[in-house]
Amino acid sequence: MKKKKEEPIQEYIAPDKELKKLQRIKVSVSHLLISIKSISALLKASIPLAETIKTVSEQSTDENLNKLYAYIHTRIEKGSTLADAMALFPKIFNETIVSVVDAGERGGSLEKNLIFIAETLKKEYELKRKMRGAIIYPTIIITLTIAEFIGMIFIVLPKMEALFSSFPNIPPLTVWIMKTALGIRTNWLIILIIILAILILLRLFLATKPGKRFTSWLSLNMPILKTLFVSNILSSFSRTLSVLLASGIPIAKALKITSTTIGNSIYADVLNEIQNSVNEGQNLSNSLAEYEKHFNKSFVKMVAVGEVSGTLEENLMYLHEYYSDEVTEISNNIITFVEPLLLIFVGIIIGLLGVTILMPIYQLMGSINA
Repeated sequence: MKKKKEEPIQEYIAPDKELKKLQRIKVSVSHLLISIKSISALLKASIPLAETIKTVSEQSTDENLNKLYAYIHTRIEKGSTLADAMALFPKIFNETIVSVVDAGERGGSLEKNLIFIAETLKKEYELKRKMRGAIIYPTIIITLTIAEFIGMIFIVLPKMEALFSSFPNIPPLTVWIMKTALGIRTNWLIILIIILAILILLRLFLATKPGKRFTSWLSLNMPILKTLFVSNILSSFSRTLSVLLASGIPIAKALKITSTTIGNSIYADVLNEIQNSVNEGQNLSNSLAEYEKHFNKSFVKMVAVGEVSGTLEENLMYLHEYYSDEVTEISNNIITFVEPLLLIFVGIIIGLLGVTILMPIYQLMGSINA
């Protein structure tokens, strides 16, 4: 009797531990794209879903993805739907993906919906790459400048101090820089601890609801970059809503799902208010028009035309393409605009350090010649 009681407990605990372990893994977006396309192709060839998932779980070079699909396969064999199995991994299959898969399973268009998902993931990945491209160059320049600054403080200036200590009448700027550098070298551990503490506290704060709202507000109000972030949000919103509507999901539910995947808490709150308006019988364009700060007039007009003509999904996809191109153009313009500013910044730093070293030498030479 004891064995019969123990066996079910062990069978229940083991999968739960496996699930929790799998929920923490990360997978490559490119491999995920390929796997979703493979599932669609195999289903189109009339291969049963369980066999399809088993096949996909053995073909990826990403071992984490193989383990993920192997677990999904076991869930499907036990009677779960693909959407329910995917919903167990929200970090990999977000609510949009799960809803589109669920709609496909219910409506018999799973292969087509999976292609929608693959195209959506590809476009989302490309947008994120463009966003990173706009930010990565300034980040590299600033990082190299900081590294150069640290090298000057800990390597170059200590050697200069011994030389300058024998010079009469050292310029005040040089004295101030030397004292500051000495203070940093003397208290570097305390300074490092303070910086790390600030970074940890900042990270903890940004993980909270007020922190996420602050990040969202900052992205919408940051000089130069705010247009880039807004265009990216509008592009993402248009694409997600279009895919959900094309999958047969009601507009109110589609808006709710979109609000959870938009990535900006301020826009998410606005979309929740718009969803309430739609639930009360107001059309989408009129609901969007109430938030002029977040959705411009041309955006609202395109949605209104789509509602009247019955081409809302197509118009939303057009808006996605338009704002996606705008993200690309703004990204390129930002790099072009920021590059000379960063070069000026680096030049000022180097010039300041150069003046610090050269001024005492020129002063000494002047006193010798006199």
